[in-house]
Order: sequence, then structure tokens, then C-alpha cells
Amino acid sequence: MLEYSDLPYAFLPPRPNRLVIALAQMITPSIILPGKNHRLDATGITDAELFLEARRHKGARFVFLPNHPSHSDPQVMMEVCRQLQVKPAFMAAYDVFARGKLASWFMQRIGAFSVDREGSDRKSMKCATEILTAGEYPLVIFPEGNVYLCNDRVTPFAEGAAFIALRAQKELGSEIPVFAVPVSLKYSYVEDVREKILTELAKIAEIFGHALDREARVVEELKRISISALAHYLKEHGQVPPESDLLTDDLISNAAEQLIESLEQKMKLTARDGDDLTARIRKIRATIHGIRCDPDRHAEHDIAAGYADEAILALRILGYLGGYTASNPTLDRVAETITRLREDVTSRNAPPDGRRRAFVQISKPIDLREYLEKFQDRARGAITELTDSCESAVQTGINELNKNNALPGSMPF
Repeated sequence: MLEYSDLPYAFLPPRPNRLVIALAQMITPSIILPGKNHRLDATGITDAELFLEARRHKGARFVFLPNHPSHSDPQVMMEVCRQLQVKPAFMAAYDVFARGKLASWFMQRIGAFSVDREGSDRKSMKCATEILTAGEYPLVIFPEGNVYLCNDRVTPFAEGAAFIALRAQKELGSEIPVFAVPVSLKYSYVEDVREKILTELAKIAEIFGHALDREARVVEELKRISISALAHYLKEHGQVPPESDLLTDDLISNAAEQLIESLEQKMKLTARDGDDLTARIRKIRATIHGIRCDPDRHAEHDIAAGYADEAILALRILGYLGGYTASNPTLDRVAETITRLREDVTSRNAPPDGRRRAFVQISKPIDLREYLEKFQDRARGAITELTDSCESAVQTGINELNKNNALPGSMPF
């Protein structure tokens, strides 16, 4: 679920406690993952030997770069690290720490530290670099930056993780390698949950005054109900409802652009030539975030809160671009999309509708000394190419996992 709290930010450092980390790794596979919030039967790792081989390099440091398709990803990465026999540190959004003092205390003790996703968080960047250069804990960063509930398709990686890893390599020099490890996470249902997810879709339809037609194709019903939801929220924000005869991607783009143009006008922002809708809404979000986190601009906070609601709606709308479900309506994809719609409508995380299995593909670790040698003083080129390489490797890994997936979740709906 795309959600931003815009709370006043204060950096929270890691306070790793090996006993707490060991306890977390002990209970994760037997208690946490099978529990109602994750419903995961097992976590299997493919090509773990690629990591183990890189680990033979004397003093090697590691940054794991997984995709972020599910709310279960941090817990699965904790289990992955247990199986690889390492104790990790995590970079995590500040919003997660703000859920409560106990959660914050626990996260810091398992080695997590905060990051302001939309600000220039130098303390977090410095902390991440120090963790890598110290080498005691491998670092886990989710470069997608948010949970997208889009397991078969990687969303664009932000460049911050590559920047951190390359800066650590530069500080360590050529004797000690830093390895970037792309990790592909894939979840699939081990049981048929069609009836459960159709019931959830029917509940969403009722919210907007419709009934689910169980005789129709689920993709068409999902589209019809989503358009109704979209029309409702656009009207709520004073925008024009979509024309139902548009192609789905055109409909989504037009709806998001209405909101984005309205926000740009109200906030007196100018889009740069070449900026796509995602770049424009990120600029809007960063501006809103700056206002709402600045105590000296308290008089503007209420107005900015209204802008924030519209910006989140635009971001959520854009997340449905690309025909993810229609292009391959498997049980997994339909379930993901309905879960995403539930979360967008209710603004609450939705637990899985049945038992799942997690598949993990480790791609070949990337020795960052090669990037420094190749690009030398051209840091920007190194960051961009490393980001693209990691993103591509994660997508390739997901594709490979899908080829070998014969669980019910992989079957056509």
C-alpha cells in the first residue's frame, strides 16, 4: 500500500543486539512467517552458492538488493539471512518506526535504521555507508522504496542504494570488495483462494454501490469495479470521472494527469521537459513532505495535508498502469491486484487470503571494484549502470522462478 505519514523526521540509528537478532531469526521461520500476517509455509533459496562463493573473498562486504512486492519482504529477508548464516542490518522507512515505541525499539535492536524516503537524509546515507565499511553486518535495502503488490514485475529502482554501495567501495579501496547482491522475491499461493478473493472483490463493489457478477470474467469485473472506485475518488477531489470506453492505460494516465496538473497549478510547480507522470508526482510529493515536516510552516500544514491526499491518490492510480493482471491473469496476479485495491480503498494493510510459499533467487553478486575501475571519476555513470544492472538481474530472477512454479497460484484464474 502506498502511504506516507509526513511526520516530523528524526533519524533513528541502529542499535544491533546479537541476542535479539538471534531470537528474531530463530522465531521467524516457525512463528512469524506461518502466522496470519504472512501465511508462508516455506522459504526456499535458489543459487545460494553464488553468495557463499563471493563470501570467500577476504573481508568482503555485502548489500542485498531485493524487490519489494509484499509486506512480508523484511521477514523473508531475515529468514534468507538466517539460511545464509549472516546477521543483517536493514534500512527502513521512518513511517515504520513511527508505528509505536515497542516496534521502534525492536527494529533498532535487530539492526534497522530509519530513512526519510523523500528528503535528503544524509545521516541515513552516512549510517548505511558506515555499516558497509565496518563489515560486521550485511546491509539490506529495498531499492523500490515501497510495497507495490506487483510480484511478477519490478518497479524502477531508486539510485540511493547504488550510491551508498559505491561510496563504501571507494572508502574501502581496491583491497576489500563490496558486493551488491540482487535478490528476487516471489510469492505464490499453495492453495486455491479464488472464492476468498472474489468475496473480497464483492465487498469492494458494495462500497461503490455495485454487485459482483460472478459469471463474468474476473478481469472484466476487476476493471469495472476499479473504474467505479476511480470515478468516486476523482469526483471527491473535484475532478472529471474517466470515460469508460478508453483503453485501460489511457484511462489511468488521464485520471492521474488530472490530479497532477491540478496540484502543480495549486502549488505553483512547473514540470520539466521530459518528466513523465511519475517524476512529476514525486516532485509534488517531495514538496508536500518538506512543508508538512517543517514546524516553521505550521500555518500551511492543513492545506498541505489536502494536497497530500490528492498526491497519494495520483500515486495509487499510476500503480495500476501496464496491464499487469490483464496481460497474464494468474491466481497470484488477480489476488495481488484485489489486495492492492482493498488496501487503496481502506488504507489498511490486507493479510494474505491463504497459504503461500516464498521463492528466493540469489543473482551473481556484483563486485563493485569493477565499477570504480570502469567509471573512475564518472560517479553518476557508475550509479546509473549499477542500478539498472541490479534491477534487471532481479527481474530476470523473478522470470526464472516463475518458469519453475507449478503451484496453484501460477495457474490461470
